[in-house]
Amino acid sequence: MLVTSSRKPSARTRALCKLLSRFMAGRCITRGKMGMQELLEFAEGGPLIVVGEYHGNPGELSFYDEVGKLLFSLRFTDWYSKELDSYWFPDIEPRLTGQGEIADAFEAFFHFQRVESDKIDQLLPSSILISIGEKDIDFMGSGKSLFKLNLKGFKKY
Repeated sequence: MLVTSSRKPSARTRALCKLLSRFMAGRCITRGKMGMQELLEFAEGGPLIVVGEYHGNPGELSFYDEVGKLLFSLRFTDWYSKELDSYWFPDIEPRLTGQGEIADAFEAFFHFQRVESDKIDQLLPSSILISIGEKDIDFMGSGKSLFKLNLKGFKKY
């Protein structure tokens, strides 16, 4: 999986790209003047996530399949945890929890194992989890929130 940004990203957008790629055990590259075809080559047949901006801040995630077809996008405002800088991301695949259209889209895109909400406490303490609610997506590690995307919109293509 490859995570990249809009063409001239702000520092906050670049930071979110790096954070998402670390959390999901993917790669992050600086886009520069690369077009979609070049990005797909860098993705090496895997999925692509492009972080877009709104007024100089990260504000949209666009999810593309391996041939460059836009599958869905999320509009959001972001929030960061103060403890994030000290968190070490284990090299394991995140688990996914939540119900609804966004959770279904994430499961189909990432193929992460889905965990029922009543079984989250049975996960290993070192597990990382993406918890999808109606109004937010919470990225969690070691049982605490690392960062959260406050959702403003979801569009499926």
